[in-house]
Amino acid sequence: MRVATILSALVMLASCGNQTPSSKVDSGVRGVVVSGPQCPVETIESPCPDLPVSGIVVSVSAPDGSTTAKTRTDAEGRFDAAVAPGEYVVQPVVESGGVAFSKPVQVTVSDGRFVEVTLQVDTGIR
Repeated sequence: MRVATILSALVMLASCGNQTPSSKVDSGVRGVVVSGPQCPVETIESPCPDLPVSGIVVSVSAPDGSTTAKTRTDAEGRFDAAVAPGEYVVQPVVESGGVAFSKPVQVTVSDGRFVEVTLQVDTGIR
């Protein structure tokens, strides 16, 4: 009888490990972080496009300022952050003491969708 009880408990424990969360987040914010201007003067003959920023942290915050998600850009400056539907402020986190700065972008995330944004880091070149 004791062996049957132990085997029964082991079977129940083993089955618990295969469960998947029922509340998978299938919405959020994705996009790219670019920096510019890259040149003090840009002309049609000599364009100076913004460049992707790799490895920068992107913060997704609720309107009250609490951080909901953080992610880091890849080699092409792209990022992806899964969050529940709602209102958010998205911003690259620029290191203090540097010349560059960025402005926050407000987004509305809908159920089952990812909002696409381009975040600008201003280099200060003029």
